Amino acid sequence: MNVNALDLNLLKAFDALYQERHVGRAGARIGLAQPSMSNALSRLRAQFDDPLFVRSPGGMLPTSRADALAPQVRQALELVAGMLQQPAFDPMTANDRLTIAAPDLIVLTLAPALMRLLEARAPRLRVSFLPLDKASCLDALEEEALDLVIGHFGTLPARIHRRAIRQDSFVCIARQGHPLVGERLDLEGFLAARHALMTLSQDFEGEVDRALKRLGHRRDVVMSCAQFTALPDVIAASDLIATVPTSLTRIAIRAGCCVHPLPFDLPAWETEMIWTQKRQATPLGRLLVELVGEASRTP
Repeated sequence: MNVNALDLNLLKAFDALYQERHVGRAGARIGLAQPSMSNALSRLRAQFDDPLFVRSPGGMLPTSRADALAPQVRQALELVAGMLQQPAFDPMTANDRLTIAAPDLIVLTLAPALMRLLEARAPRLRVSFLPLDKASCLDALEEEALDLVIGHFGTLPARIHRRAIRQDSFVCIARQGHPLVGERLDLEGFLAARHALMTLSQDFEGEVDRALKRLGHRRDVVMSCAQFTALPDVIAASDLIATVPTSLTRIAIRAGCCVHPLPFDLPAWETEMIWTQKRQATPLGRLLVELVGEASRTP
């Protein structure tokens, strides 16, 4: 017998015939017309080199070979059915660890709402937030070292799923009573001030500096750091000013800063979450995307 030539549908036909002992009823059981079922029986006989079922007044009686094959065929079909059936997923009992790469500001503003949602819907899941490294995050997603990445992205491979979760723009923060900032921050005061910059590049130039250069200006950046959330306390206790996302506004005010619109235009941007097709195909992955999206809409 050539295993490579065996059609799984023939095993289904065999099982139906063994159960029903009637060609017509067996065909109806698996959705085949009687001629197709008769053809399947002919192929089964050729495949196993045995009549398998013989006609009698009481129906199609199995031969001794068919009796021996029946439990093995049933076991094979159940095995295949088990392979095709996705294991049940219950968020309330799932105890997986989820790893998300995101900037510190996203963690600060998103994590409280996300953890409340997880406590209510998936209390045994654990979340690990890691710093965002754009240079390696796509490889980390593909290698399943990360489940989700949150940030601002340009062009991505088509195989990567993406969804915008919030829109943000820039504002300027300064301490109360700053000598160069009155009720309104103008361009002259902005350029005269000393600036702090958040950057992951270990340099002193960011998007603001590139925009100013296009306008024929430059600012004096005297401090850089890798976390947005460190800036409000520094700004509140010094004469530095900083350009930060609007999503940092409440934190900055709580630290004692005043918040001003920028004295020149900079485009807004979208913060997105990205994940792989492999993660999308799992119930856990889809739950994570759903909860992060919901958490991002929570005030």
